[in-house]
Amino acid sequence: MYQMFIYATVCIVLFIWASCIDLKEFILPDWITLPLIVSGVIFNSFSENYFCSSTDSWLGILIGYGTIRLVDECYFKFKKQRGIGQGDAKLLAAIGAILGWQAIFPVLSFAAILGLIVGLGLIRFKHLTLQNQIPFGPFLSLFACMFILERVLKVML
Repeated sequence: MYQMFIYATVCIVLFIWASCIDLKEFILPDWITLPLIVSGVIFNSFSENYFCSSTDSWLGILIGYGTIRLVDECYFKFKKQRGIGQGDAKLLAAIGAILGWQAIFPVLSFAAILGLIVGLGLIRFKHLTLQNQIPFGPFLSLFACMFILERVLKVML
């Protein structure tokens, strides 16, 4: 149980750190996302209290990364420009590695809804336009942290 608590704490700290960088610089660095991916598979493969099976972890990487890449490719074909960064794809892959493929679509859906609400609020009150970029990583990280905390609480209670 303590392994899960320590690992969850490290993941949450890294998600917060990545979000701060993304908010400031519009990048999600590989030196945060890639270790999260690798550690997710290792933790879920060898820990007694794990978030998901190692198979679900591997599928989470593929589905998480693949979903964002697919969305970006469709956007590129339509608009002839990239709409979402590779860091977001790697971050969602990390979320899948840690929480399993089952968490990908709920995290992505909640993050997209909150991102839309925040984006519309910024357009309305900060007089931004649709051309302004809004980092997506913090929204993904927020809901990943919520899912991690929910699973840790289930194990602890």
